[in-house]
Amino acid sequence: MLTSLYGIQPRGVDHRVLLARAGINPTQVEKTSNRVHTDQVARLFRLVQQELDDEFMGFTAQPCKYGIFFTLCELIQMCKTLRELLEKTVNFYLLINQSVEIQLTTRANTAELSFELKQPELDYGHFLTEYLMVIWHRFPSWYIGEAIRLRETHFIHSAPEHRDELQIMFPGKLSFNQPRNSLFFDALYLDKPLIRSSKELEVFLSNHPTDIMTIPGEDSSLEAQIERFIMAASNDHPNSFKLMFPKIEALAEQMNLSTLTLYRRLQQEGTSYQIIKDNIRREVAIDKLVKEKLSVDEVSEIVGFAEPRSFTRAFKHWTGLTPRNYCKYHDSD
Repeated sequence: MLTSLYGIQPRGVDHRVLLARAGINPTQVEKTSNRVHTDQVARLFRLVQQELDDEFMGFTAQPCKYGIFFTLCELIQMCKTLRELLEKTVNFYLLINQSVEIQLTTRANTAELSFELKQPELDYGHFLTEYLMVIWHRFPSWYIGEAIRLRETHFIHSAPEHRDELQIMFPGKLSFNQPRNSLFFDALYLDKPLIRSSKELEVFLSNHPTDIMTIPGEDSSLEAQIERFIMAASNDHPNSFKLMFPKIEALAEQMNLSTLTLYRRLQQEGTSYQIIKDNIRREVAIDKLVKEKLSVDEVSEIVGFAEPRSFTRAFKHWTGLTPRNYCKYHDSD
């Protein structure tokens, strides 16, 4: 995650400010190996792209101006099938940027989507390579309404330390030290119709790149199941939206698990019920403060704090900023 900040170093931008604006406490993330929530990572990537005016985040010689992906999405609304979408994407990037070349080829019943960085030595930690491959697996999956099952994923670089994370990001066989960076999948997917409406695309882009990083509805982790359960229960609140957190014993019963099993499985995923609750509180608080412009007192009540001072202390622990200072950073954009 911190690798994404490599491209801002020549600009003299304070990375701690970007981390805080992304809802990540700089002090905490720099001294711990704890996982960072997907929504926080997505906000950080978007902030880096905006700061540099470069969707490739400083990892190529020629920048890809911020907004190019949005323009592409306007063009592909005319496409009918996944093949048309990918072919238009390939041609579009060939026209607007020479730093990255995307190719789509088919052999027998296998499709290959490959990515060539013209100056791979600029791609520190192979960050951009892996980021682009995540996008162009998950965005097409979202557009056809089902996860594209990968047969193989090839990388030109050697197996990195985060190989286990890559296995989660790209289910299927992983191969390293290959001639190309490629996603391989059944060519039948290319004939799948695009099912998303213009309105759905508009909502998707407003959340970009959060929804790209986890295909909506496809994350089967216990953490994701609990998050969906809590948000659904909270939306059913009779008067207005308010976070509702059941006791862990009741949650386990709802999920047909013993409390001990729930504890153990969450521990295996590297999380806990308290961490999940804090993640949900943080994301809802940021949304209510920044998008809906609610007061600190209102947000404090919505996310379940008895008094605003306790909420302010918790928010500063999560992000490194008080709620009011966090809003000031966003209002100054």
